[in-house]
Amino acid sequence: MATVTLKDVSKVYPGGIEAVKSVSLNVEDKEFVVLVGPSGCGKSTTLRMVAGLEDASGGEIMIDKRIVNDVPAKNRDIAMVFQNYALYPHMTVYENLAFGLKLRRYPTKEIERRVQEAAEILGLGVMLKRKPKELSGGERQRVAVGRAIVRKPKVFLFDEPLSNLDAKLRVQMRMELQKIHNRLQCTMIYVTHDQVEALTLGDRIVVMKDGTIQQVADPVSLYENPTNQFVAGFIGSPPMNFIKGKIIAQNGDYLFYDRGIKLRILPQNYAKIAPFRDQDVVFGIRPEDIYDKIFAQDARPEFTTTATVEVVEPMGSEIYLYLNAGNNNFVARVSNQDTATVNQDLQVVFDMSKAHFFSPKTQLAIF
Repeated sequence: MATVTLKDVSKVYPGGIEAVKSVSLNVEDKEFVVLVGPSGCGKSTTLRMVAGLEDASGGEIMIDKRIVNDVPAKNRDIAMVFQNYALYPHMTVYENLAFGLKLRRYPTKEIERRVQEAAEILGLGVMLKRKPKELSGGERQRVAVGRAIVRKPKVFLFDEPLSNLDAKLRVQMRMELQKIHNRLQCTMIYVTHDQVEALTLGDRIVVMKDGTIQQVADPVSLYENPTNQFVAGFIGSPPMNFIKGKIIAQNGDYLFYDRGIKLRILPQNYAKIAPFRDQDVVFGIRPEDIYDKIFAQDARPEFTTTATVEVVEPMGSEIYLYLNAGNNNFVARVSNQDTATVNQDLQVVFDMSKAHFFSPKTQLAIF
């Protein structure tokens, strides 16, 4: 397998439209890296430049330490799986898997060996004589992945390959892709707009916005230590709550204050928050870090506020409570044993050890 390195790679379309702006990234050998972000952030364009389907306007693209900017796609030793399965409808599964190898004039025995190996990995053995119209969506996508596997490329590229599948099949295919990566120990770059896919699949996740990289980190670090407000809000479901307010000092403590909410910041964060005294900040906290006080009886008053329940949304194993306190709306993710009802005034507890604060000017994390 191989490393993939991007150095200040950019893509400018006619009319001066900058789709990708000076992106630098190093994908290690055997690593599974996921590019994630909203539509139009440049993630697919970046992947297509690695594949050679788009020319880079600037910068260097290296595969296995070899600059490939001017190397045609067919000579880059990559395999790409698209959102559209693009299977040949008149060919059997076997013929679809073997077609690329036949074009490259591989020996018949080698083609047979590689196709059978891919079929075993993907559980396609009993389907080799079927045609695409006889397969489900998930099975067709497995054939598309198999077509990449038989090539044994240096790098696998995936461009939103699961977006055409229903929710159950997406979960199943995520598991399949994890198994394939673990078995083949190959370098994979995967593009998605679904942050759940990103968190479950990636060794590292690259969050993009407006053609630039916002943060690169492993899933846990990305979730617990977002570098800015965009990353914090994009990663996580439901998304992080953001509450605007001020930092005030009172009796030697620092407090976050806005009408209806007054919360003490933990002492270990005083040094970081002190420069923002008497200034506006954005307080971020995830829904799972807000509790109904009934289930947190030992919570101290300085971490508690009263909020009105506006919507109760049962989710089966948990409940989402949509709450209002003063000027602020926020969501709490609570146990399905919670009995809160609409229009009820509820005592809620904020886990301030999980609090995040952001500068409203730069949107960068204070802590």
